[in-house]
Amino acid sequence: MTPEKLAARLRRRMATDPLLREVREAARASGVPAWLVGGAVRDAALGCPSEDLDVAAGRGAGRLVRDLGSLWGHRGFRFRKRGVTTWRFEVRGRKVDVVDASGRGIERDLRRRDFTVNAIALDLVGGRTLDPLGGLRDLEAGRLRLPRPGVVREDPVRALRACRFLAEFPAFRLDPAARREAKAAERGLRRASAERVRDETDKMLVAPRPDLGLETVERLGLLGAVLPETIPLRRCVAGEGRPDVWRHTLDALARSADPGRLPGAATARDPDAARLLRWTLLVHDLAKPETLDRRADGRPTFHGHEIAGARLADAMLRRLRMPASFRRRVSRLVRFHLRPHHLADAGAPERGLRRLVRDAGDDLPVLVLHAACDALASGSPDARARWRRLRPVLVQLLALHERSKTTPLPTLVTGTDVMSVLGIPQGPEVGRMLCEIRELLEDGVVTSREEAMEWLREAR
Repeated sequence: MTPEKLAARLRRRMATDPLLREVREAARASGVPAWLVGGAVRDAALGCPSEDLDVAAGRGAGRLVRDLGSLWGHRGFRFRKRGVTTWRFEVRGRKVDVVDASGRGIERDLRRRDFTVNAIALDLVGGRTLDPLGGLRDLEAGRLRLPRPGVVREDPVRALRACRFLAEFPAFRLDPAARREAKAAERGLRRASAERVRDETDKMLVAPRPDLGLETVERLGLLGAVLPETIPLRRCVAGEGRPDVWRHTLDALARSADPGRLPGAATARDPDAARLLRWTLLVHDLAKPETLDRRADGRPTFHGHEIAGARLADAMLRRLRMPASFRRRVSRLVRFHLRPHHLADAGAPERGLRRLVRDAGDDLPVLVLHAACDALASGSPDARARWRRLRPVLVQLLALHERSKTTPLPTLVTGTDVMSVLGIPQGPEVGRMLCEIRELLEDGVVTSREEAMEWLREAR
């Protein structure tokens, strides 16, 4: 693609993107030189959609920031990193970063960026494309190249960003110099903030090829710095005749990125559910190495790895500063991830199906798709036979989940009723009794409040 074609494509995008037009008009009105840079320009060249905007502002950057703040009704959050001042705006669910490039000039600003493909700029006022480092050639060649030596050494997180980029754009390859710098980043990456490592890992996991991104992290020798909890998964057998647990994890993630017509596949189209699924797949077998045992015939077993795994998953996500609500959802899914398989082995008893639907709640579709990806990535010699047993169970679970949303069961008794009739204080026993009554209602054993209260009185 030529600079002229890219400029024309960006002008067309501007015609349909109100936020981008607002930035351009503010730059024109304020008289401040401003360039669109980074991912928005790169994605336009690749023909990909883009949400967030990065703007490099010349002399008078503060004036442009004030004008944008007045337009959007709030001041941007100002921060400074490695001598560069940036203002960040959150506008209609999108981010706009305005970088003060007045002291460096636009060409020097482009040279400080991570890769040449992100060092292409569009003059928002003049409409001219600036590509001093050959980023367009690198885009055409599918090459991830550094703008200058030492870029990764200055910020080791850029090594992880390279892996994330390859997960997002699998056709690209690392330039030899970029690969050398990335391989040398392990020590610096260990000192990086947990939040930055988390954010790059998160973007990698929701990319089209999370398995390729993680494979690159491993090949570069960065896995111990980024996800040390996964190191024991390598060389830990996943089961008889199966690859190691790390390979199984990567294969399951690859399945989740292309679920096709698997049960629960529709849930992968929801960004929040897809993100939950990918993180859960990453951590679901963390406890296999510590629970590995051998039967008398030598076959490996992992009794209780789902319980221990929920604990390890929570600890890892806590280290990465994940929100508590997200940690709870992931840990719960890890704890439940074997239950669909157990139900299939037990002949899919209706009560067990209903109980799992109730326990998993709104995350049941994620659990179903997780079970499908887990099973199809097992590598087990009997994988096809097990999948034939499991698939109908997953379909049943989804049907029961849909039915529970459209025709919810009535509440016959409350926790207060349970405490009053049984004479017990608030606590786990109250919840257990409420669950029992719900199961009795589902089974048709009790059908009214009077029958439920009578059952409670008999349970005293």
